Amino acid sequence: MIAEIIGLLILLVAVYIASTIWQLRCFPPGPFPLPLVGNLLSIEQNRPYAALANMAKKYGKLVRIHMGRRKVIVINSYEIAREALVTKAEDFAGRPRHFFGNIFGRDCTDIVFQTFNKTWKKQHKLALSALRLAEAKANMTDHAERLCIRFQSFDGKPFYPHDLVLNSLANCLSSLIFGEEHKLDDCEIKKLVNATHVFRNSLGAANLLDTFPVLKYIPFNIIKKAKRAGEIRDEIFERKFGEHVSTYQEDNIRDLMDAMLKGFHEMADDGLVTKKHVISSASDFFFPGTETPSSVITWALYYAIKYPDVQAKLHCQLDYVMGSTNRLPEISDKPNLPYLNAFITEVLRIVSETPLAVPHSTTRDTSLAGFKIPRDTTVFLNLWAIHHDPDIWVDPFSFRPERFLDENGQLHVQGVMSFSAGKRSCTGESFARKAVFLYLARLLSRFRFECLEGTTLPKEEESVFGVVLDCKPFQMHAIPRDKDEK
Repeated sequence: MIAEIIGLLILLVAVYIASTIWQLRCFPPGPFPLPLVGNLLSIEQNRPYAALANMAKKYGKLVRIHMGRRKVIVINSYEIAREALVTKAEDFAGRPRHFFGNIFGRDCTDIVFQTFNKTWKKQHKLALSALRLAEAKANMTDHAERLCIRFQSFDGKPFYPHDLVLNSLANCLSSLIFGEEHKLDDCEIKKLVNATHVFRNSLGAANLLDTFPVLKYIPFNIIKKAKRAGEIRDEIFERKFGEHVSTYQEDNIRDLMDAMLKGFHEMADDGLVTKKHVISSASDFFFPGTETPSSVITWALYYAIKYPDVQAKLHCQLDYVMGSTNRLPEISDKPNLPYLNAFITEVLRIVSETPLAVPHSTTRDTSLAGFKIPRDTTVFLNLWAIHHDPDIWVDPFSFRPERFLDENGQLHVQGVMSFSAGKRSCTGESFARKAVFLYLARLLSRFRFECLEGTTLPKEEESVFGVVLDCKPFQMHAIPRDKDEK
């Protein structure tokens, strides 16, 4: 009896191996999947992007893995990413079904989680047009200046910067979206910021539920928290939208919601884009608009402290461009500050604040890097691997802003995909880039940043992985730069 059972098990294993090899014959190479769990046990949950980059060393820049029974293609190369996102943009513009996308993206009616279709195209066009119109109304400079005043209020004493930056950007986004100014500790802003924290911390559970959908029927606490956070966010945005509908004036566009209403009214009434889509699009801007820039700015302060010589060069160029008038930097100064732009680009590269971009899926049978890729295949874009590829970057783990300057000291950027590319590139990229530049230009022109005396900065590899890659909290001094120093 035992021999028969063993024989049956051997037969089942042989059938599993043979059928798996046959199914994967046209796919890119990758580790052999275990039954049920696939390759999950081979992927470090705290640093999955690094584990996937290591797989690329063995299997090539295009790797096939299994998340449970689901086949996933992982892109670890800039060239392959360009082929997928730009050359074959529509083939790879889909989104896989995402459990938390129903919560984060209001039943996947937003721009981030909605798959590629006619509705998404119209909605995306509406959002881009509205953002361009609303950006002209938002006073980002005032919010950056208020943050400088908040830093100065510590009078050289140590403090943690991240939450201050996050709250400032949340206020800036509130002004952009709703046309309202709030105090940094405003209750409504706190509710929205707390909701973004819940969403960010739900990522691990989201991936697990997508891999094993049956788990969604178990009342996990993280699911309850995410649903409640979604309800709080939706209540605020729906109420604000209703207020805007009742006070809207076509000749007085006050903010993003007004701009989106204007575009919505001008659209053909084909039923593709509804008011729910408009609200979902507006709420899309808040989460990435606060989390991503605040993470980048905090990392930039980290590297300015870690490399005092780099910080000194930043001060030097800012002082030179601002001149003897001691005026403060504006967005219009961006072309004249190439070293600051190179510094920001190097922060974006080395940190890769969204190391694994929002997953794509194929919209039709296609090919990539010579391999056939079936329709509805999930595709991961490993930005961290792309930004640390030794075939592209000299000494990729060294912080060197100069790598983005040409022989004349002018900005020269190539190979960085921090905001993705193609049809699914970040809709709020323009806002994020402006915010990061202006906030850092203002802060660096006013302060010299130093580490808390007697302590060291956390190591880069101690970063906290969620939707974005956050720096481990650290304290710093913001020391006002007097006129003699400038």
